[in-house]
Formats: sequence, C-alpha cells, structure tokens
Amino acid sequence: MDQKDYAGNYLEISTAALERNAKAVTEYVQVPVIGVVKFDGYGVTLPVAARAWQQAGVTMFAVSESWEALALREAGFTERILLLSPVADGEILEKLLANNIILTVSDLKNAMFYLEHRGAAQLRVHVKVDTGMGRFGVRWTDAEQLRAIYKTEGLQIEGIFSHFGKSFEKNYKRTAQQLDRFLKAVEAVEQGGFKPGMRHIANSCAALRFPETRLDGVRIGSALVGALLAPVPVKLEKVHAFKAQVVARKTLRKGDATGYASVCRVKKDTDAIVVAIGQEHGFGMTGAPDPYPLLDFAVYVYHLLQRYLRPPCVTVDGKKLPLIGRVGSQYTLFDATGVEVQPGSYVTANISLLHCSSRRTFE
Repeated sequence: MDQKDYAGNYLEISTAALERNAKAVTEYVQVPVIGVVKFDGYGVTLPVAARAWQQAGVTMFAVSESWEALALREAGFTERILLLSPVADGEILEKLLANNIILTVSDLKNAMFYLEHRGAAQLRVHVKVDTGMGRFGVRWTDAEQLRAIYKTEGLQIEGIFSHFGKSFEKNYKRTAQQLDRFLKAVEAVEQGGFKPGMRHIANSCAALRFPETRLDGVRIGSALVGALLAPVPVKLEKVHAFKAQVVARKTLRKGDATGYASVCRVKKDTDAIVVAIGQEHGFGMTGAPDPYPLLDFAVYVYHLLQRYLRPPCVTVDGKKLPLIGRVGSQYTLFDATGVEVQPGSYVTANISLLHCSSRRTFE
C-alpha cells in the first residue's frame, strides 16, 4: 500500500521476503518444520507469518499464548496448531479443545487437569521436558513421572519436546548438554514401552547451526523475520522497514539548546528536521540489564558505549541523518544539512519488530 494512504508512522513489511526466508529455511533443514508464529508472528502479525509458512509447505504451527491459537483458527487456518505453554484455566481449555488445538503437558498434575475439563473432546498433546531452561516441563531425570504421563488413559500423545536456552553460543557446549538430557528423557519413555511421538527441541539458531539437534522436526520462529542472535549458514533477509514522518523543518542557530534538560547545544547553524519518532517507538532504546549474571551488565555497558560512539540515526535515500541531542519520547531532532527533506515526507529508522506498536503495511 502507498504510504500516502496513512497518516503518521508505519511499519512496512515485505511478504515476499518473508516467503523467501520460510522457503530457505525449510529447504535447508530437510526435516519437518513447525512454524512458530508467537509474539503476533514476531511482529509481522499472526496471519501474515502463517501464510508465509503455508507458502513454504509447512503444515503445523506453534504459538505461546491461547489467544494466538484461537486467532489462527478464526482467521481460517486449519493446520495443526501446538500451544507451547500449559493451560491452567478451564474455560479457555474448553475453547482450545473445541478448536482442535494441540496442548502442552508440563507435568502429571497438568495432565489430570486437562482430563477433568475435557468433556467429550479429544486430548491431543505434546509432553514438555525441562532440560535446563528452568521453566515448565518434567525434569529430564524424572523418568517415573514421564512414564506416568504416557500411560495415562485419555491422552493422545503426539510428541515430546524441550527448548534450548543458549543455541546462539559459540562452542556448542550448553546446547549439546541439553540435547543429551532430552534424548535420555526420550530413551526413558521408550524403555517404559511407550512411543514418544515427534521429538523436537531445536529452535531457529539450533536448527540452522547444529544439524544433530533437528531430530524429527524443528521449531522455527525468529528466522522467518531474519532476526537471529548468531550467524547462520542460510541467507535470510530483513523483512521490515520503519517509516517515520517528518513533521517540521527548522534552522538551529549556533548555541541553541535542544531537548529536555538542554543537554545539547549546537556548535554551528544547523538545518534540522523534527521526526515523529522516539522512545515510544523503541527508537534508540537500550534495555536495562538483568541483575544476574554479571556478564549481562558487561554486555549492557558495551552497548551503551557503542551507542555513544555510533548514535542512532535515520536515513533518507540511503543517506544517514545524525541525531541532534537526546532521543525524545515522541519527537526527535536530526541534522538534515544539505538534504532536501520537507514536512510530510518519510525517513527510515532501525526499530525492532517486536517493540513497534505502529500500524503495519504490507507489500
């Protein structure tokens, strides 16, 4: 759609790039792909992400929240849908079962809850194993509980899975450890005389970097939008561009102060544009570090230094326009000296899909 159809900022998303990413991934891994479309399709919206996977031949989706699963059904998707988190609300559970959503069993108690509320519905489930993420799932060493779940009548167990916590690592140490734990848990199920079903543990980084993690299938999410934390041997495209509107143009005189607290004073007469972009849109934001571990704090300091050395900017026809002063909450100044940019036109900014609340347009 043409940007003139919209007032203010918008996020431009290339459906063609999404489809190319989905095709590149499915062709590379050579095992069934579960298309993960959580986070509202990683920011490109649920139906758009799901359709990209459809075009690549994917027949199973995964989401992390109940509303996402139901929204896919409401949008007309008939593929298998796996909800990756356990359900603890009876009313929501009934809606999920009525829509033939595959559930996650996180422990025996959770399985009993499903059975108590299923009515006449079929209970299709995958069993979650905790191999080191520390969230929900049966601990990998608890063979007794795993076998108890598998022998529980009324459960149609179609798969077993876990999740890597550090598949972006360089040395394959933590990922290998979690894979070994998962395979031992699967072996314990098989030794109990049960068929484990589809085994899947690999997320995007693991599936593309470590072939041994692919097993019976892989769950691919962030690779669809080309946003990974480590280099991968597959060419993935950026699928979005944030377009921010210029609302004013002015000349700042030498010595003029800008922004709250007047921390910046221009050193010479400067042609400036005011762009409707700022912290509200996630522009130039550096998240606070977690209190644990110390390494996170060090990484945070590194990113702060990088931002100081290379402040955020916007671009016009490939030309970078430097930031003037601080990033504002909604409006920010940029140096447009020598560049013909007028109010009503648009500049391009680098903003995360997941942190952008502006309208989406598709091409």
